[in-house]
Amino acid sequence: MRPMRFSWRTDATPLKSHSSWVERIEDKNRDPGTSAPTLAAVWAGPLDLLGALATHSALCNLTVQSATVEKKTSFDQYGGNVRNHDLVLRATTTSGERVIVCVEAKAGENLGETVGKQTLAAKRTKAENPRSCASARIEDLVERLCRFPKDDPRVAALRYQLLTAWAGTLSDAAEAAHAVFALHEFRTNERPDDKSAINEAELARFAKVVLGCDFPGARSIPWCIQVPDAAGVAAALYVAHVVTDIRDAAIVVPSTSPPPSQRVKPSPLHGAAGDR
Repeated sequence: MRPMRFSWRTDATPLKSHSSWVERIEDKNRDPGTSAPTLAAVWAGPLDLLGALATHSALCNLTVQSATVEKKTSFDQYGGNVRNHDLVLRATTTSGERVIVCVEAKAGENLGETVGKQTLAAKRTKAENPRSCASARIEDLVERLCRFPKDDPRVAALRYQLLTAWAGTLSDAAEAAHAVFALHEFRTNERPDDKSAINEAELARFAKVVLGCDFPGARSIPWCIQVPDAAGVAAALYVAHVVTDIRDAAIVVPSTSPPPSQRVKPSPLHGAAGDR
């Protein structure tokens, strides 16, 4: 299989983002709802995700082999609820190493409750159902993954969904040489506000509490960085943050815009991977 690459007209002009595709569409083909901008919008997610991964040299020119939607992954011995990845990609690097990418998708939604609130909810559930393992699961995740004890306010403020997403990614990492957790956000006509800075702040908290490192920040989106190794996990680990803008305003470039060579490069918050 050949690496999955996007390019404009020839391989000599790679496309790294949805915005880099749209800005090249000719004026005559830019009417809303017509084939050229619609094709770009439909392929925007894969293009932006692969473009973000390619910002790390080890993950350039991946050959994508499969995509599993709503993949369920067990990460502890308690049964019941498991990690529900929105999408899991399986791919290989140019040297043949296996890659797994676990995606959490958001379109204006937040990252769920904090560990503190989830802990209180689990205690209430335990009082109603003594067989509930929710409290034990939270305590186990915090002890296993966090750099601080469960009563530390930094842990309480952490988004529980990020904790379970990372636990699921580490579990799935057993089948690969490289494992990525990717937060992939979308801006749509129905939810046009850019929430990436808010979620970037939650990712930064996660980086401090769980990984013991720093992330690039909202102004650097899209990004993909390698993070510290995890005990018992042989795979190289990465975290990525991607934003894909598929609003009408982003899909259709005004016909009065200058040619690509004279245009201002799009903001990295609009999914402009590789344009920097």
